[in-house]
Amino acid sequence: MLNLQENETVLMVVRKHWLMVAGPGIFFLLLILIPPVFLALTPFVIPSSSMEKVEPLINFGLALYFMVLTVFLFLFWTLYYLDMWIITSNRIIDIEQHGLFSREISEIPMIRVQDVTIEIHGLLETLLKFGTIRVQTAGEREFFIKGVPKLYEIKNTILKYAHPESITKVSI
Repeated sequence: MLNLQENETVLMVVRKHWLMVAGPGIFFLLLILIPPVFLALTPFVIPSSSMEKVEPLINFGLALYFMVLTVFLFLFWTLYYLDMWIITSNRIIDIEQHGLFSREISEIPMIRVQDVTIEIHGLLETLLKFGTIRVQTAGEREFFIKGVPKLYEIKNTILKYAHPESITKVSI
């Protein structure tokens, strides 16, 4: 649970771009196609006389296959959904989910933010407007998150609250 400080408001919750989920999603859909192909080829491999004996084993195997696939889908979605940045008016909270029961939470006070860098590499990132954003502080570790949409909005929000006196809005 996130405990906000006095007079602190949540400005943005930043997660990775939907395209970061698309690759594994396509792989998952391909894995779903394996059982129908297997069932279509089964009559050619197993004689019909022994099919009655093997059918419960095939059903058990398919149920186990779909159960494992569902668990991996749940795990992947959980890691995607819980890995985020929470940008508040006072700090940036970096939540990195490493597994179901492993999480690392770090935070940077807004007044310590020295630099915000945006990296966009390649045609796909340019067209879909996503990339990597890095926040650096003086003498401390660098926070970054890859595959994030709305880079300029995030950067402007961080700079507005980190250095409110020096921000000039630039629209690109």
